[in-house]
Parts: sequence; structure tokens; C-alpha cells
Amino acid sequence: MNNETMTERDPFNVDEALDRIEAINRRLAEENIPLQEALELYKQGALLAEQCQKHLAGVEKELITLQE
Repeated sequence: MNNETMTERDPFNVDEALDRIEAINRRLAEENIPLQEALELYKQGALLAEQCQKHLAGVEKELITLQE
């Protein structure tokens, strides 16, 4: 059995994550969204935002290293 994590097999795609966050925001803005669905979507969005932030911080660090 392979011990690779999902991120090792499938590199994180910021553009896809941002698209998903946009879709989540649109759904959360709709009227009459069930509370449980809203909570789950909020959790997904928060996790994606955190992953984007970490990924972009890594990219920034890499760019700074390349510039030096």
C-alpha cells in the first residue's frame, strides 16, 4: 500500500480552490439555505482559504529565494 497523501499525488491548485470558494460564496448568499449545509460549506471554504494562504506563502518564499 502506498503512503502518499492526496497533496503528494495531486498538487494543490490555487485556481481550482479559488473557483470552489467563489461557488461556496454564491451558495451561501442564496436565501433559504439549510443551516447544516451552510455550516458545511463554511467549513469547506475556510479550509480552502487556509490551504490557499499556505500555498501562496510557499510560492512567495520561493520567489524571494530566486530573486536573491
